[in-house]
Amino acid sequence: MFVHPKKNKSGSINIQIISKSLGKCKVVRILGSATTQQEIERLTQLAQQEIERLSEPLTLFSSPDDILVEKVFESLDNSSIQTVGPELVFGKIFDDIGFNRVGEELFRHLVISRLAFPLSKLKTIEYLYRYQGVTLDIDAVYRFLDKLNTRLKEQVEQISFAHTMKVLNGNICVCFMI
Repeated sequence: MFVHPKKNKSGSINIQIISKSLGKCKVVRILGSATTQQEIERLTQLAQQEIERLSEPLTLFSSPDDILVEKVFESLDNSSIQTVGPELVFGKIFDDIGFNRVGEELFRHLVISRLAFPLSKLKTIEYLYRYQGVTLDIDAVYRFLDKLNTRLKEQVEQISFAHTMKVLNGNICVCFMI
């Protein structure tokens, strides 16, 4: 922003604060008009003070008592923020179905994250780190999937089948398509 004196048709000088952005000038504020050099200098000084006031960074809070809260916000970074929506929604469904009986925290993380963001295993690891703060190695995921296939598969199938029976009131039909 800068001060711009502009001469009127009447001969007086308007003192304006101008903002230039993307090659275009915009009048931010007109402080007034003057005819004498003393008035022009006074309005120019007022314009400089106004530019300083407008250039101050905006704060989120207006009360000095809120400085502590603002400092807490400043200390946050992306790794300290967790997304709780998928855990709240899909976690409730996960528990209602009965998958919480599997007793593997990684199983819960993988199921919920794949429901919320059906991505590759590598992207799932990135999602879990970024939004849940869970640090995993891709090899740990593959080892767990092997464990799921060999030791937990039957338990997961039984839980799924029992839930399906409950939802469908025991009426399950199998249809083979040719």
